[in-house]
This record gives sequence, C-alpha cells and structure tokens, in this order.
Amino acid sequence: MTTNSKRTARGRTLIAAAASITAAVSTALAGCASPVLDDAPGPSGVVVGAGAGTDGELLAHLYAGALRRTGIDVTVRDPGDRAGALAALDSAEVTLVPGYTGRLLRYFEPAAPQTDAEDVFTALGRALPTDLTVADYATAQDRAVLVLSDATSTALGVTDIDAIAGRCAELTVAATAAFTESGGLDALASVGCVPAAVEQVGDAEAVRAARGRGALGALTTASPALVGADVVALADAPDRSPGEGETGEDTRAPVFPAQNVVPLFRRDVFGERQLDALSMIAGELTTADLAGMLGRVDAGEDSAAVADEWLGEHV
Repeated sequence: MTTNSKRTARGRTLIAAAASITAAVSTALAGCASPVLDDAPGPSGVVVGAGAGTDGELLAHLYAGALRRTGIDVTVRDPGDRAGALAALDSAEVTLVPGYTGRLLRYFEPAAPQTDAEDVFTALGRALPTDLTVADYATAQDRAVLVLSDATSTALGVTDIDAIAGRCAELTVAATAAFTESGGLDALASVGCVPAAVEQVGDAEAVRAARGRGALGALTTASPALVGADVVALADAPDRSPGEGETGEDTRAPVFPAQNVVPLFRRDVFGERQLDALSMIAGELTTADLAGMLGRVDAGEDSAAVADEWLGEHV
C-alpha cells in the first residue's frame, strides 16, 4: 500500500523508534511464536476526543473509523472544546485527540516561532509531555490564508503576502475566528501588516467582504466558504520538502504557521496495525478532502457518516 511506504520513507513518526524495537523483538521470536501470538489483539477501550467545532468532530470520526478498521473497539467522546479534550488526554480519559500541528504547538509552547511544516512538527514533538506523542501529519491543513478580489489584487498590484504587507494600512481585514486562532493576526503583525481595521466575521462574510467591498479576507484553507469562491489567495512562502534540513537564513519560512492535521495520542497504546491506520490518513487526506467534508457536515450531513464514506473510498 502506498500509505505504508510513505510512512516508512518520511520517517517522521516520533514513535518510530519504539515501533522498530517492537519489530526487532517480534522477528527474533518468530521461530517460536504461535499463530495466536502473531495475531495479537490491539488495545481495548480506545476513546477518541473530539475538539470544538465541525472540524474537531469530523476528524475525531475519521481517526476513530480508521482505528476501528483494525479490529479494535473505539468510541468518540466530546470533551467540550480543545482545552477540555487535551485535559482529558492528559488524564488518560481519552486516548487520542486529532488537531493541527501549529495550534497544538502554540498550546504546549505559546512562544514557539516555527512556521514551516517540518519545523512546526519537530518543535511540537519536543514540546509534548513525555506520555504523549504524535504520528505523521497529513498534507491536509487548516492554515491561515488571505484572499482578495481579482479587481483589488490587480488595483494594488499584489499577489503575495510580502507585497500586501506595505499596503495593509489601506485595507480592512475581515478575519474569521479560525484565522485568529491559527495565529494569523500575530503573523501579519510580525511582517509589519497593520490594517486600517480588523473585523471579526464568519467565513462566508469574509469572502463576501473581499469580493464586494475590497476588504482583505482572512480565513483558513479548509474553510468550505473558499470552495469555488471567486477570490485570489495571496501566496505565502512554500514549506520545504521533507528531508531538506531545517529552515535556515537562506530559506525564507512561511509567514503563517503550518496547521497540518495530526493525531496526538498517549504513548505506548497502539500496535503496528493501529499506527498504520493513522498513517493511512496522513498519506491520503488532502485539504480539498477536508474542506469538502466540512461543507457537507455544515449542510446538515452526519459527520460520522461523512467520515465513514471517505474511509470507504481510501482504505
């Protein structure tokens, strides 16, 4: 399966060392192990915590469904919000909480400066308590993004964040809660973008403000409001590819912190089959997939059913 090969090639799973040790011991005992031992059951009583919002619920059902497909019993619990979910994870009331790399890093290390996807992931691993770990992150992310109408982009002569920084004083920023939570406003301030005004709005209104009155729409990339929207997304510096080494002085890091989907879970709970299931999501889930599913849930579909349909198409 391409997902498993990707997991091996990327080599970014923080529990990889433990998994390698387990594999080595299994190999050494293979000559005397019984078929029953070779097919050892996975963990029991796994609880996936759903964070706040539609995305927290959807991601919880995605990871729960993937884990169930390994033959274990999994339930989804709603601890109320992200802080409640992480507190439940810390107290072992839940086993796994899905989240986004940048927001989790900001939770555990509020002053962390990293923005590149690999740097954020590495910093997150270092910031976690010793009893927690993460598996590979997905390409799917909910990263801050700025959008303009085509007319405004042309009039200002801007197509990227570097160019807009010097023109912010001319613009009103229509920002969503997710944009603010993902560190978007702080990131803009760090590059000297001080807008004429900041309005807190919903996703659809942010797009309408950009299209209808020349505002700078400030959303996140998995917002369903951006699907098919006639707006120009301002380019940010790209994340470096895995294996390129840490972002240095000669490599400009993105302005907005990476926000890749990632599972955070209690260490030493899952076996190889469960880790492969987590890696399947890392290898298959895209931002377009996430935005599309969120749009369906927002339109009234059941999040568990939407997640199960996606899993049926990708597992």
